[in-house]
Amino acid sequence: AVDSGPIFDDEPLKKVSNDDHYNVFAMENVPPEQSKSVHDTYPIEQNAQNVIIDSLDMTYDREEIDQNDDDNDLAKERKLLTSLIKKLKCKIDESKNHNKFLETSNKALTEKLKCEIEDLKNKDKSLESSNNFFKEANNRLSETNNLLYA
Repeated sequence: AVDSGPIFDDEPLKKVSNDDHYNVFAMENVPPEQSKSVHDTYPIEQNAQNVIIDSLDMTYDREEIDQNDDDNDLAKERKLLTSLIKKLKCKIDESKNHNKFLETSNKALTEKLKCEIEDLKNKDKSLESSNNFFKEANNRLSETNNLLYA
């Protein structure tokens, strides 16, 4: 129960050295120098007599594997881009065909509308002519009525 309190050192701490090579209190972090790459290591097989077996297929060069991964990724990207380009070309062709269809339909409708307009002009002339005939007939009838009732 004597040691139940907080733990303090009996002796004061030594001063931290503050020299030019290493400053504990410096705010700037200098990144450590990058070490040269180290090849991955793999366990070496041994047979029952503790003789080391040379196993060439177990020694890998990490850079070669990374390069193969990059090449595979690029190949996949090329396939994806090729596929996307094909789809885009199909969409463009569909769009062109649809556009041609709309242009053809538009021309046909324009011609039909021109014909309808021409028919309406002819009917308007016919109605105008009929209207003039009825006006003249009405005027003659009015004159006849005036003569009869005058």
